[in-house]
Amino acid sequence: MFTRPHIVNLGLSFCLLLFAEFSIAAAPEPFVVNYDARYRGLRAEATISLEQNENGSYLAHSIIAIKLFGATVTSINERSRFDWIEDRPRPRHYEYIQRGLGSRSRSIDFNWQENTALASVDERQTELELPGLTLDELSMYTVLKQEVLDGAEDVFFDVIDRNQVEEYHYRLIGEEAVETEVGTFQAVKVERVRENSERLTQLWFAPEHDMLLIKIYHRDPDGDDYEITIKDAQLNGEAVTAG
Repeated sequence: MFTRPHIVNLGLSFCLLLFAEFSIAAAPEPFVVNYDARYRGLRAEATISLEQNENGSYLAHSIIAIKLFGATVTSINERSRFDWIEDRPRPRHYEYIQRGLGSRSRSIDFNWQENTALASVDERQTELELPGLTLDELSMYTVLKQEVLDGAEDVFFDVIDRNQVEEYHYRLIGEEAVETEVGTFQAVKVERVRENSERLTQLWFAPEHDMLLIKIYHRDPDGDDYEITIKDAQLNGEAVTAG
């Protein structure tokens, strides 16, 4: 049976430091990135996008389709709606829907007037108190890339993971050349820090292209792994090329 790929999610959900410690950041630029992917040796296709709505809010969207002999056996669809307020994202709603093998769903509704969130996991609901700015697994990437671009070597943030609030920790590893179908990117490599865990998650961002997420690698303790690499992309409606 398939289990959910840990897209840190795209993973990358797209959230750093504490609420009062966020750096001033420009509003995010719309983009669409298509990826070649593999999961447990199976071929997959993935797309991550960000668009701004007419009312000024944003929609981050991640979709992955895992295929066997050309047929989709599992699809994972994630959406995050958030506002951009005082140079930081403020999530409204998040949803995750997996269809096919391993079907499951979950959602989060944020109530910033009460500083609470209602997390639903397969229709089981939990009300959570928010310790400050708390993000979902998509809106977090909007801030993660900005903090890394601003020179942060260690980044901490709160995110709702299923039905609980967790502190995520990412660490800057360094610069690395990443070969892709659209050329070789000089990328910034970031790794999630987990205490007492053999699970590994690594991300590569392209500083010359508004820190687009160009590659993700994830490995579980049992050795199952997942990887996506950029195939083509548009940033503000223009095609992205390496170099």
